[in-house]
Formats: sequence, structure tokens, C-alpha cells
Amino acid sequence: MTHSAPAAPTPHRFTRQEYHRLAESRLLADERVELLDGVIITMSPQNSPHAATIHRLLFTLLPVVGDAAYIRVQAPIVLNDWSEPEPDIVICQPDPSDYAQHHPRADQVMVVIEVADSSLAYDQVQKAQAYAASGIPEYWIVNLTDRSVAILTNPSRDNGQYQGEQIKSEDDTVFPPGGQAIAVSAILPPQ
Repeated sequence: MTHSAPAAPTPHRFTRQEYHRLAESRLLADERVELLDGVIITMSPQNSPHAATIHRLLFTLLPVVGDAAYIRVQAPIVLNDWSEPEPDIVICQPDPSDYAQHHPRADQVMVVIEVADSSLAYDQVQKAQAYAASGIPEYWIVNLTDRSVAILTNPSRDNGQYQGEQIKSEDDTVFPPGGQAIAVSAILPPQ
């Protein structure tokens, strides 16, 4: 008689369906969370510079992007069956129903923008890998500590890495969809 060795404990990865059922049960009602690679991540509260930067981005992007794209603020996007993050800003393809029927899928997203202070390491590693593996063409990390914007491009689905990176300082400009330049200093909160 042979006995098989017991399986080692493994964490449970949540699917998007399970995540939604947890939300519907109100289990996560008082939590600010997102689903990334099957893990429910508790997000830290926003400080004033973080919130101000999100609003500066929105009001700076709206006239530049115009009708060329749709801008979503802290709303979910669907990367795959295991990930439904809620980026600070998403620029996505226009949708006739304003995404009332479904959240934007990765193939509908043009640019993801995360504002980072305490979340910088998470945004640079886990979020970057998830966005690259999903084929998000451009990912901006607005670094409040260094007062810069990292623009990651050319995603590789194979290794979950962005092949291109540019760091823009306060004196530089960035180019969202629509082609008009935006000064990095217009995005960052006053010192």
C-alpha cells in the first residue's frame, strides 16, 4: 500500500466572478480593494497630493483628448479572468454606451495612468507586469516623490515587461492620445 504525500498548502486565487460575488455579498463593502492576478489587494487611503494629481490629470487631459478617447477615473478595467484593477486614470477607446454594459477590456485601453507615492513599488512591479502581460500599449506612472512621469511602452505579453521606458521631468512634456503636448508640471501638484 502506497500513500501519496499530501499537497502543500497554496493560496486561493480569486477569479473575477468570485470577486464580484464577494462584493455583492457586501463582504468587501467598507474596503478599497482591487483584484490583481487573483489576489485581492487592499489599497491605501489617498492623501491630498495623490487626489489633487488625479483631478489635475483629468482636467488637463479632457480638452486634449476630446472625442478621440474616453477617460475613466478610478474605475475598473478587465485585464483577464484574474485581474480587474482600478487605475487612477484610464484613456480608452470610445464606447457607444460609455461602458455601461461592461468595463473596458485590455484591448480597448490606450493608456493607463497610476499616481504613485506610497504605492510606487507596487505600481512599478506588479501593476506594470499585469498591464504589460495584458498588452496595455502605454502605462504612465506619475511619481509624486521624484516629481516625474515614467512612460512605459512596447509591452511584451511573453515576459510581462515593458520594453521601452522614458522618464519625464517637470520641464518635459508628455503626449496622450490626441497628439497635443501636456507639460508634466501641469500634472503635478504645486510644491
